[in-house]
Amino acid sequence: MTTRVADWKAAWESRDLRRILALYAPDATHASALVRQFRPETASTTLRGVAEIGEYFGRALARFTWLRFDVVSVTEDAERSAVEYRRQSNVDGDAPAHVLELLEWRPDGRLGAVRVFHV
Repeated sequence: MTTRVADWKAAWESRDLRRILALYAPDATHASALVRQFRPETASTTLRGVAEIGEYFGRALARFTWLRFDVVSVTEDAERSAVEYRRQSNVDGDAPAHVLELLEWRPDGRLGAVRVFHV
């Protein structure tokens, strides 16, 4: 696992919204089928910009008292990382969520786009 993926994982496991958002470029996008669950007022499953992403993450993170990503695999090149993991948390109980995230990195090291697939 590269440093950038390890930093991404650690930020999420910290549940610190500012730390997570610091990974994103100001005009980043974040796409997930779960967007409508935590932002029912939106018709789209793609969030645009750190403000929208932060609002969504804030609502979603409020559910967790603890969170851990058990990484199954990472495949990457210079611009992208595909991270497959099992999410362990108080929300998941004995049935960890199986997730694949496609992370697109900008030259400055921040995320420009993320697509999340819940298997």
